[in-house]
Amino acid sequence: MRTNVRKLLSLVAHLGSVPLCTVRLLAGAGRHAMKDETVLLYLSEVMWDEVWQRPQELATRLSRHLPVIYCSPVQLHRRLFSLGNRWSSLRISHDEETKLHVLSPLVFPGHYRSSHIYAWNCRLLTWVLTRWLSRTKRVLCLTDSPFAWPIISRLFYPNGQRDSRLVRLHYDIIDDFPAFPWAPPIAREYDNALLEHADSVTTGTYELWNQHRGRRPDAEFIQCGVDFDAFNRAAGPPPSDVIRLPEPRLGYIGSVSDRLDFDLIRKLAERFSHGSVILVGPIRMREEDLPRAHNIHYLGLKPHAELPRYAQSFTVGLIPFLVNEATVKLNPVKTLEYLAAGIPVVSTALPDVMRFFSTAVDVARSHEEFLQRIEQLLEYPDVNKIRCGVDLARSSSWEAMAQRMASRLLAPASRQGDVVDVPGGNR
Repeated sequence: MRTNVRKLLSLVAHLGSVPLCTVRLLAGAGRHAMKDETVLLYLSEVMWDEVWQRPQELATRLSRHLPVIYCSPVQLHRRLFSLGNRWSSLRISHDEETKLHVLSPLVFPGHYRSSHIYAWNCRLLTWVLTRWLSRTKRVLCLTDSPFAWPIISRLFYPNGQRDSRLVRLHYDIIDDFPAFPWAPPIAREYDNALLEHADSVTTGTYELWNQHRGRRPDAEFIQCGVDFDAFNRAAGPPPSDVIRLPEPRLGYIGSVSDRLDFDLIRKLAERFSHGSVILVGPIRMREEDLPRAHNIHYLGLKPHAELPRYAQSFTVGLIPFLVNEATVKLNPVKTLEYLAAGIPVVSTALPDVMRFFSTAVDVARSHEEFLQRIEQLLEYPDVNKIRCGVDLARSSSWEAMAQRMASRLLAPASRQGDVVDVPGGNR
């Protein structure tokens, strides 16, 4: 009870951080606003400071081709209780290879629960980005989120007619966000608006491509990659919070959310009570709903550079997702990371895992089969599958993915006369 009261008081006390963060970003726009003629604006659902995945890899590599503004809002409670000191409202990289501005504006909590808060937050973000783009003549806009549509429509379709500064609008569909339980009802409408008005569309999974190819026959599936060298080379001894945990170490890397099969995790802890079930990643749900046992260990979010040591310390890598409407279109990045680390992998029956990794990953269609697969691997590790997995990971680089994306982004746009008439588009 006291913990909840402290959290509430902290949240209230820090509400003033939102306008202060906005002022700082506006001041930054005055000093650092892009003076380049052409800029890539990347509006992402993925917070820069949390789980490192496709958007951050893509933004970093695209910034070698042209200046990039990466913007992903951070709800205040996430900054307080999840990101902590990792969060920074503004990061600027001006080295010899990249030109990247990362904006992480604070927004008011309740972003997806209240239409009024959501509308206000979108106005806030539009205000900030208008200043950052004020000196730019040409904008390529890339988004992976349907929730970016109100911002895009305000920035580039102020009167329903497409602004001539927008030379390309690209929609990279990395998740079926409208299918998630927390998504507001209007999410599908925003998704449809982007599908209608984007000059080009890509997807991060085959299942998402299959879902959208009827609407967008030009859509292209571009699979995620892996930093093979980082995960494959010897990373050193196990981290200090793992080294004393008993083996076998059954490990998962990624967000801890309601997409995981917690009944399966409970059974793993019970069946392998002599070992450890390890989950590395941010917790995105109420902690009282998490499965608890003496051998289940929640280690929290770790810097991306440390993940190879965690992966290599696992006896078996886990992909324990539920298989439902919100998860069936996943193609987890962690699959390639486990495979590059040279460890056995067991997954639930996600279609993309079965389609692309069945030669290297043990796939289970039931809880009992999942447990049995692990038991078999612990007794008789499949060396051939491990070698096959390493080869698959070696051929799947982030650089190749970024090159394919760049070829789509830098192609001539075809919808310059676009007119928007989408209900809710300018909310």
